[in-house]
Amino acid sequence: MAELDKGKPQSESVLADFYALANRPDEAINIYKGILSQSPDYIQAQYRIAEILISKGDLQNASAQLETILKKDPHDRQALLLRARLHGQGNQNDLRAAVEDLKEVLRQEPNSRTGLYIMSQVNFNMGAMDQARSYAADLEKNYPDYLPAKLLQIQISIATGDAPTAVRLASAFLERLDKTAPDRENSPALINEMRSRTYVSRGIAQGLLKSYDASRQDFIAAKALTPNDPDVYNNLAGLALTENKPDEAVGFYETSLSLDSTNYNALNGLTNLYAQQRQFDKAHARIDRVIQSYPNVASLHFLKAQIYGVEGNGQGAEAELRKTLELDANYLNAYYALAALFINSHQEDRAIAEYQRLIVRQPNSPGAYTLIGMLEDSRKNYDASVENYKKALELDQTSIIAANNLAWIYAEYGRGNLDEAVRLAQAVVQKSPNVAGFVDTLGWVYLKKGLFGAATEQLQKAVALDAETAEKAGASPSPNYAYHLGVALKAKGDRDGARRQLEAAVRLGEKAPFPELEDARKALATL
Repeated sequence: MAELDKGKPQSESVLADFYALANRPDEAINIYKGILSQSPDYIQAQYRIAEILISKGDLQNASAQLETILKKDPHDRQALLLRARLHGQGNQNDLRAAVEDLKEVLRQEPNSRTGLYIMSQVNFNMGAMDQARSYAADLEKNYPDYLPAKLLQIQISIATGDAPTAVRLASAFLERLDKTAPDRENSPALINEMRSRTYVSRGIAQGLLKSYDASRQDFIAAKALTPNDPDVYNNLAGLALTENKPDEAVGFYETSLSLDSTNYNALNGLTNLYAQQRQFDKAHARIDRVIQSYPNVASLHFLKAQIYGVEGNGQGAEAELRKTLELDANYLNAYYALAALFINSHQEDRAIAEYQRLIVRQPNSPGAYTLIGMLEDSRKNYDASVENYKKALELDQTSIIAANNLAWIYAEYGRGNLDEAVRLAQAVVQKSPNVAGFVDTLGWVYLKKGLFGAATEQLQKAVALDAETAEKAGASPSPNYAYHLGVALKAKGDRDGARRQLEAAVRLGEKAPFPELEDARKALATL
């Protein structure tokens, strides 16, 4: 057909798309390039080249292709969608860039199906589950027959810990897929893939509910549908580990690696298993075998560094992490791992240097600024700490750790305005109301403001939350929270309540000393 209609982009595009579907991407791209040499303004060919490059994992060339399109028209909706899809596979900064592109897409077309789907998926990848659920709901309302959206809702339910809802949605979706006939939009391959991924999702949810037999049945059903999908075997391995069947887990990981010899999840699971069993020789031998075949894959050296880390070989870990960065200077997890290595060996200056190198690569990294702030905080360099927490919040107003810690420094060390400390602490607790440490900060800030009633209320809640968490973990409650509540009760005039809490703080602190132990004893002596 393409030969008969030579010179007609539409007909030649059909042949190119056939090659793309047949997993022959290079041939597809060559045809599209040929079309553009004859018809430079045929924009569909430019879109498809970028899309195929993304599908084959060539993100650098895909990005260059999209930038060429967007130079001509910065508001090109299809190019923005593709760039958002590309950024949706990256780090937090890339994800935020994707959100900005998608905002423009949805401004132009508020009910864009692809725009709503990718926006939901990007928010899911960012951990912004409320937003992900909201966009998924809009997608369901406007496009009730769009299959990928239903799978995304199942995955959101799993990520938010709602396993029963995930099982219910997955079961309903599987019944629907059984009644779905292939058409132009839903190919047999897509339906089969959706069915397999739904079984995997339901299997994960069943595992969370400790219904391990049902979980295994779902993973086996997925394996029957997609026997060459490594992810299925990785999930089976994870289930085997949950059931304390390490030999079975090894077998599943090895099957996954027989299908994809550099599969990160399988190698990570397998080497972690060996390392936990203190079989470091086996762990090194397995990763070395892959590195021998693929010496220039950064992720493999990162995994080897992790083995050295568990082994307690800091020198070996650092060497492999340096090799990781030599191969890929943008492998951000390696910077974090190096910093963690230096923190554990009390080399705070070197840890900060690694975070600063990461910032050079990723200037808009709120996490790196937060971690520098925490290190400076631990060294009592409060001015430097405040500066870094502020930078983190400038980049991401939802950075709750930076906000919580900044509020604490303002209140405890007088490095800032108390009203601002209240605003920051309130915002943190509003986002995470069941974290004892955050509630404790808010209570302490109220105490510094002289709001003794509000302070006592929050600090009582912090003590209760901490006690609940400690009981679940089989641990002792923290003396800090009891001390803070005791101080607040004393300020409020409740001497008996203050005495009980301060006695508890001293009793707990004698078993696990904390910085305010002497202050607690002195306060108790005045009652």
